[in-house]
Amino acid sequence: MLTAGLKTSLSLQTLAQKLLNIELDKTQQVSDWSQPLTSKQLQYAALDAAILLKLYPILVKKLERWRSLSEGNSHLLKIAQMEFHCMPAVAQMELNGMLLDLSRWKRLGAKLESDQDAALHQLSQLRIAGNAQMSLLPEMTDTINPNSPQQVLAALQAFGIPVNSTNQKELVPLAKHYPVIRALLDYRHLSKITATFADSLPKHIHPVTARIHPTYYQLGARSGRFSCRNPPLQTIPRDAAARTCFVAAPGYRIVRADYSQIELRIVARLSGDAQMQRVYRKGEDLHRLTAALVTGKAIDAVSEEDRRLAKAINFGLIYGMGAAKLQSYAETKYGVTLSLEEAKAFRKRFFEAYTGVAEWHGTIKRSYIRGTKQSRTLAGRRRRWADKPRLAELLNHPVQGLNADITKLALVKLNKVLAETGAKLICTVHDEILLECPAVEAKHVSDLLHRCMIVSAQKFLHPIPVVVDIKVSSSWGGGEA
Repeated sequence: MLTAGLKTSLSLQTLAQKLLNIELDKTQQVSDWSQPLTSKQLQYAALDAAILLKLYPILVKKLERWRSLSEGNSHLLKIAQMEFHCMPAVAQMELNGMLLDLSRWKRLGAKLESDQDAALHQLSQLRIAGNAQMSLLPEMTDTINPNSPQQVLAALQAFGIPVNSTNQKELVPLAKHYPVIRALLDYRHLSKITATFADSLPKHIHPVTARIHPTYYQLGARSGRFSCRNPPLQTIPRDAAARTCFVAAPGYRIVRADYSQIELRIVARLSGDAQMQRVYRKGEDLHRLTAALVTGKAIDAVSEEDRRLAKAINFGLIYGMGAAKLQSYAETKYGVTLSLEEAKAFRKRFFEAYTGVAEWHGTIKRSYIRGTKQSRTLAGRRRRWADKPRLAELLNHPVQGLNADITKLALVKLNKVLAETGAKLICTVHDEILLECPAVEAKHVSDLLHRCMIVSAQKFLHPIPVVVDIKVSSSWGGGEA
């Protein structure tokens, strides 16, 4: 909590040396602990435990010393205590794990490989530039390696495509005009998914429980969000095909809940933007309003594509994206193609429509110009920077950091009430919480989950209404069941 955002060692050895001037000998750490313990091992273990009692009062004082400037009574200690109370929930998630339907996963893997081969076949029209003689030699080929940026760039240029780089930002705007670039982007996306998940996920199935038990890092991201490794379940693709492979045990259901537009609601609260707040208080759709405002259409005339465009604009511009980044983000994340001129025009109209957001950005920009190296959430969570931060990071932390505060508070509340049910906490992904419970308890557990999430968010977002979407299903990606 004290050093969040800074690259610094937080090992027990480092803290003992820095705060107590005691050198801990860690050589016994790598000794054989499977045999009867030696006196040296016992001494080592005892010292590791005893040193905590000396570190505790020093660390508590440091946490108490750091008050939030916006809330004079808010210490970092308050946020730290929430993290401490969240630890049992994290232990439960790791212990409970998730059940993977292996046959369904293998079928998905086979389809991904087939799609990847199809994209690769389309890429076969690209040839290594200037190597026309190569195809005459049977042991050599002039087909490019799609994983080599140099070969790909040279081949695209030889193909007559105006590119200077093979990075995503430059290729995305051209994908609509050149099928070979669409195939290249598809191939990259599929390769990443196949390498990260399709091949490796089954290796993480525990031989005794037959479930996947990932490792959660409670402060894994600088914003205060969780990260997850071995395997990285938080980066499982959001599409139903992948998520329906994670299933409930027989006789059980998965209860999945996520906050609706939580980051935009946080921005409405932080910026005080009158238009955003009015939309949320009336229970209207902010994306439809943004679509109408930037396209000039009447709300009733807004199409689904217009709404997808508005999602890209809303979620992109609250973090200060420029027009070029918005153009790439809209195409990659939402499949909406924009010209650079359109992206510039929509960006300008967005900030004209939401003046409160523009003013909030202005306030953060002024602190950025003054050289600030820290940021706080409404709850008091702090992020620090050793050097000058990027403006986008200063805009990001108050939003994503508060999102983490809200979700963790919900987990704390949830862990207390779940003890009286047969439900188990099995996963959290940013603003989403998953439980597995006996089918007969699904309604009751859904109500408990809904209440905990609403109360946790309202603590910080009042008077902005909070909406939590809940689905009960036999799998993570399924609908109501």
